Amino acid sequence: MLDGSCLCGGVTYKISEPLENFTHCHCSMCRKIHGSLFGSYLRTRHVEITQGKDLMVSYESSPGFERCFCGQCGSVLPEQVEGAEYNFIPAGGLDSDVGIQPEKRIFASSKADWHQITDDLPQVDSYDDVAEDQGLVTIEQADRSNQHKDHVGGSCLCGDVAFRFAKGSAKLMMQCHCTRCRKVKGAAHASNVFVPPDDFEWLKGEDQVVMYDLPEAERFGNSFCKRCGSSVPRQASNAPMVNIPAGALDDDPGIQPKANIYVGSKANWFEISDQVPQHEEMPS
Repeated sequence: MLDGSCLCGGVTYKISEPLENFTHCHCSMCRKIHGSLFGSYLRTRHVEITQGKDLMVSYESSPGFERCFCGQCGSVLPEQVEGAEYNFIPAGGLDSDVGIQPEKRIFASSKADWHQITDDLPQVDSYDDVAEDQGLVTIEQADRSNQHKDHVGGSCLCGDVAFRFAKGSAKLMMQCHCTRCRKVKGAAHASNVFVPPDDFEWLKGEDQVVMYDLPEAERFGNSFCKRCGSSVPRQASNAPMVNIPAGALDDDPGIQPKANIYVGSKANWFEISDQVPQHEEMPS
């Protein structure tokens, strides 16, 4: 029996069936929804929502496929497809050891051009017997790239929210492995780009953004599109920079990760294989 929950604790779930087919997914939809450079999913034949069904919001990302998130904190939740044989579980949302290790990276050809895969997991461009991206990189999404001559652009999956920042203004990119980041992203870690507020602007949909502040935290929270649940930029009231989820970007930010932080809290199923410096917590 495995337990899982969202960041705010409003939605909880249990999994009693075996978990299988552990993959890291680089498709454009997963990158947008998680705000990370890849999502990490397992599948099971049954998941029981034990609390908070009324908080769950679903978004049909492709015909017949519903992606779910908590409408209060924006955490990615188990994906549920009516009548489907399997449920897909975001690994970052689970509260205990899943007992298996990732098998491969799927839709690897859809990864962000500027993201480097450094581990030895097999890379494929399919999922099981599905031999193509199922339109995961849609024409609409592709048109969002390279449209900002002097800026780096980004958007949510549904397109309701869009933003940009000046090229060359990104000061830092961090990969955070803390339990909070993993929980809200539903992923192995968060990848965040930090930009000065004066270099950032919303292009549309700022009124569609939900901001959640974790009550017990000094500045931790999440911002997400209320329609599709995609992770979007956020600036805490006491933070000097705008925190931009790398998975939301449509263009190369012109910066690579500078540090893996809170590696003392990392998921035991994830291996850090890059050469980026590691810190047990937040470096000084």
